[in-house]
Amino acid sequence: MAPSPKDEDDSGVNMFNVILEQAEDLDFTNPDIPKDQQKNPSNLIIPGLEMSKIFAVVEFALMHSLDEDGILSGLNMMNREQAVKAINGTFQFNVRPAKDSGLTEKEVQYFVDMRKKGEIVAGPGPSKPKPDVILTINDRDMVNLAMGKMNPQMAFMKGKIKVKGNLMLGLRMQTVLQNEVAKMTRVAKL
Repeated sequence: MAPSPKDEDDSGVNMFNVILEQAEDLDFTNPDIPKDQQKNPSNLIIPGLEMSKIFAVVEFALMHSLDEDGILSGLNMMNREQAVKAINGTFQFNVRPAKDSGLTEKEVQYFVDMRKKGEIVAGPGPSKPKPDVILTINDRDMVNLAMGKMNPQMAFMKGKIKVKGNLMLGLRMQTVLQNEVAKMTRVAKL
């Protein structure tokens, strides 16, 4: 089992945490492709919403999982096709921003299609078909779930996460996300 972020040795640098901390300032685009011909993961970032940074990093990882060079090389990240095959579902995330986030929205929505396109979209997604799973959670709890710092079953039992639809599919998504995040949390010795 891959180490979780909380198990990492403090004598090195956790690559995933460094990327998250700097996500709003990073250019996630591919310099070899004209910007108007590519999807930019930075478009998923909403200042004040920490989970949006994770969505941007995951989208970046899906885009560059097969690159032989670069920051993700050697991590054995899932590519888009593998993620679709492993998850096979659609998700709507209703994320409640923290009170101190500066956001006025009560909820911010993301749509994750891991059935056909393997994409993450800021916003509610298509009206039909309805998503397989709708998750409603506050921003900090969602980050903790993604980072493996919170047990999804306990979060559900305590009412920290509300799930409509296929609960088992939601757990599958969380497991795959957590495993991919763990690959990026390797410690780089400097």
